[in-house]
Amino acid sequence: MAAARSFYETYFGFRKKFDHGDGVFLEDRKGFLLAIDPVESPPAFPDWYHLGFCMDDAVAVKSLYARMKQDGIPIAREIKAEEGEFASFYVLDPGGNKLEVSWHRE
Repeated sequence: MAAARSFYETYFGFRKKFDHGDGVFLEDRKGFLLAIDPVESPPAFPDWYHLGFCMDDAVAVKSLYARMKQDGIPIAREIKAEEGEFASFYVLDPGGNKLEVSWHRE
């Protein structure tokens, strides 16, 4: 719980909104709520499953990628980018959940 909360606060700017039982709701600057709850054994998801975080621009994606890589956060897929079109990478949070961090022109 503490590692997951710290991860989302540190890298995505979430802040604690309120507790709920043993879990916590975090909120980002746009009002998105993320619930984090302790579980004995996490569910198995298909390989393609992931959560996505869309950034404001390619620079933000590249900057976060460099920061996470420097901090030793597990990278699930290295960054891919096409100037002016998109930038994207996949990372694992402390619970092993796959996250896509991206920006797309469209």
